[in-house]
Amino acid sequence: MEKAKKENVGEIIICILIAVFLVLFVFGGIEAHSGGSEIFELPGGWQVQNGDKTILNVSLEEMSDVFKDVKRKESFILTHPLSIKSHDPLILRIYSRLSAIRVLVDGRQIYSYGIQEVEDHKMVGSGFHFVLLPSSFYEKELKIELIPSEDNAIHSAPEIIFTSADGAVSIYSRDRMFGIFSGLFLFAAGIFLVILSVMAIYIDRRFYPLAIIGVFSCTAGLWCLATIKALQLFSGNVTLNSILEYLAMYFLPVPALFLSRHFRQSASPRIKKFIAFMTCIAAVFFLSALVLQVSGIMNVTKLTRFFHFFLVPVVLTLLFAGSSKWRRMKPSERMYQMGMFLVLFMIILELSIYYVVNLFNKLTLQLNTIITPFASMVLIVVMAIGFLLEIYDMRLKDTERERLQKLAFRDQMTDLMNRSMCEKRFEELKDEKVSYFMLDMDLNGLKTVNDAHGHQMGDRYIMLFSGIIIKAFGDDRNIYRVGGDEFLYIDSDTTEAEMKKKIDFIRKLEKIIGREENIPFDIDASFGMAWSGEVDSGEPEDVYRLADRRMYEMKKRLKKERE
Repeated sequence: MEKAKKENVGEIIICILIAVFLVLFVFGGIEAHSGGSEIFELPGGWQVQNGDKTILNVSLEEMSDVFKDVKRKESFILTHPLSIKSHDPLILRIYSRLSAIRVLVDGRQIYSYGIQEVEDHKMVGSGFHFVLLPSSFYEKELKIELIPSEDNAIHSAPEIIFTSADGAVSIYSRDRMFGIFSGLFLFAAGIFLVILSVMAIYIDRRFYPLAIIGVFSCTAGLWCLATIKALQLFSGNVTLNSILEYLAMYFLPVPALFLSRHFRQSASPRIKKFIAFMTCIAAVFFLSALVLQVSGIMNVTKLTRFFHFFLVPVVLTLLFAGSSKWRRMKPSERMYQMGMFLVLFMIILELSIYYVVNLFNKLTLQLNTIITPFASMVLIVVMAIGFLLEIYDMRLKDTERERLQKLAFRDQMTDLMNRSMCEKRFEELKDEKVSYFMLDMDLNGLKTVNDAHGHQMGDRYIMLFSGIIIKAFGDDRNIYRVGGDEFLYIDSDTTEAEMKKKIDFIRKLEKIIGREENIPFDIDASFGMAWSGEVDSGEPEDVYRLADRRMYEMKKRLKKERE
């Protein structure tokens, strides 16, 4: 079985990789065949003014030296004549990072964002700005002013392109098609998993990790959409997009650490406490960031370096705390460990982009539109499959345990509850403190049938009678075989009149089944009924003794009548 599980895990991993590469191939083909003729650029001939310093005739790529050691509220003005010829209305698309922006055409302001927020030390986000140019823009002077809200917020020239007004949204979404698909998939899958887990928890509480995976998926999807600025398709609020991006990023370690503790079932109690401690620290960090942002005390962007520092122990905890050797891991833990290595790769890549490649904003955005959604989507799929493998393993154990319990508490011949289960029911009745009836039943003439027709026919006698009482009582939940030919029925939701009706029904069934089966003996049983209220002690054993005594009294009476 263990070997089969390992083979199944290998097959699942291969299927995931094939599916992911097929998705990448499809989206790559769509983007490769998408035309780019609607995009116009002004790569060279820019003038940059920074205070008293002016640089003439530079390209966007050559502005790196201009944006060194940039201070907060330091103004940069980029100027260029609008030499683009187009009969259609044009949209100017600008990417700014944590900076206020002002756009002027021929000295007239046509767009601004974040100017007052920079003055008031409030949040200024990173994102795209879509500016509709005036109808008569040709050969007029374009000025773009950038004002950083934080030191070193700007590292290089912003991405500046022009698109037709009709195609602005389609071009923007086309460049982020895979990221948008991944983010929406993660968010929708997370909602589905949360709803599914809430329903499943009512059946089995062990499904609660599925809800955590759902929360993780929702957060990862939101983070992906915010990171690649896809949320701006639904809302043009650059600040809100950035706040959601940072808060989602700060929250992701919380469910990741929680799941780490769950999947490290073989870890020592000390390690589990450490993981729980790290989870609490991550939750406190997130809540602190949320409170600071909402209260206006500090923007969430200023906590980034603290978060990156905190990521080091988080990643080490996710990867190594409580982990065992690969061959000793369960299939679910292996899938989780693969996901954690993917997390490590994603974090290293994101930090590299943030601290190194961030010097080239355009490259950063292109990488983020693919890598972040790709890694997040694979991680969620791997974790979900790992949990499903765990559930599968738990169900196998449950089935085996149920089988053993059935052997322990079920009579092998009749499949009714046995004497051990009856004694357990007696203990439950002592705690429940409810009134109940007991009906003791014993077959008449079983020894005679065994002597005259053999034990096989005697066993058939027992089986026929067990079928009769199951039919009479509706099910077998409260019927116990307490001896070779003795049965006991316990009911706390009935009356004496109803019990007598059931006894009469059993007697009718005895005659009917006897004729139908064409057996060489009569099906006949003696009955003894007792109510818990008749016994002063209220003990189930005493109620049973009273029912048993009455059953033997009936047996003696019937024997005398036959003689």
